Amino acid sequence: MSTQQNTVTAGGSDTPGRPARDMQLPECGHWSGAERRHCRAVDSIRLYVIGHRCPLHTPAALQGKPEPQPGPGWPVFRQEQCS
Repeated sequence: MSTQQNTVTAGGSDTPGRPARDMQLPECGHWSGAERRHCRAVDSIRLYVIGHRCPLHTPAALQGKPEPQPGPGWPVFRQEQCS
């Protein structure tokens, strides 16, 4: 019986690296230039156009703005008007 952990790299091959089960958890992909590393937080991660981000590194947080509040969205019965 082998005690070796099954691992997967970005290319998909089984080689030493991160455990395969960890590849399913999204991580914050924010690059900290001063620390020369990615944030890699895994709590409260949300997907944005720029990638997965933790609450400290959302686009609004990086600009010093409050997070947009969720709302009802565009009503179904309302049509966009073209002028």
